[in-house]
Amino acid sequence: MTDPDGEKEYPTASGVIQHVLDRGKKGLSIQRYKGLGEMNPDQLWETTMNPESRTLLQVQLEDTVEAERVFSVLMGDEVEPRRAFIQKHASEVKNLDI
Repeated sequence: MTDPDGEKEYPTASGVIQHVLDRGKKGLSIQRYKGLGEMNPDQLWETTMNPESRTLLQVQLEDTVEAERVFSVLMGDEVEPRRAFIQKHASEVKNLDI
């Protein structure tokens, strides 16, 4: 693989993948927040509040008992039920923020 910084060799596919990921992140700054209250006002406007770029989705619960059960599993204090739920449903994930 030829690199703008010079030619490099990677003996494994994982080395190539890591190089591509590193190059893709070059010049980027990724920030994570636990809640919207941690953002600066301009960041909050840009990412969440601007009506020109935000998306609003309406969520309707069909089974409130099941929703409460899943919420309790995912947000509760017990780790094992949460881990089991995630492992069972991992293949169903459509959007994942890692």
